[in-house]
Amino acid sequence: MLEREEVLKLAKLSRLEVAEGDIEAVKGHLDKMLDHLEALKALDLSNVEPMTAVENGETILREDVPVQGFTLDQAFANAPAVENDHSTAIAPLLIL
Repeated sequence: MLEREEVLKLAKLSRLEVAEGDIEAVKGHLDKMLDHLEALKALDLSNVEPMTAVENGETILREDVPVQGFTLDQAFANAPAVENDHSTAIAPLLIL
């Protein structure tokens, strides 16, 4: 279904690097996903009520109970550096 150029365009838009040898395999996976979506589109869902959650049951919430939080010393105990009651460490950016 998809052409090679479309796979490369999707990879670029998704900021994914696809090796030349993997293009056909990725194309096959994407084609399977599109085939599955087409099969879902063919279903008659006119009598199916829309869902607002995975479960139809009532959500049970616990009571909020106030508890003592951390002191500044406890909160910054493992911080590499603290300045004016703030950590000066820069969190790494994690991109999956």
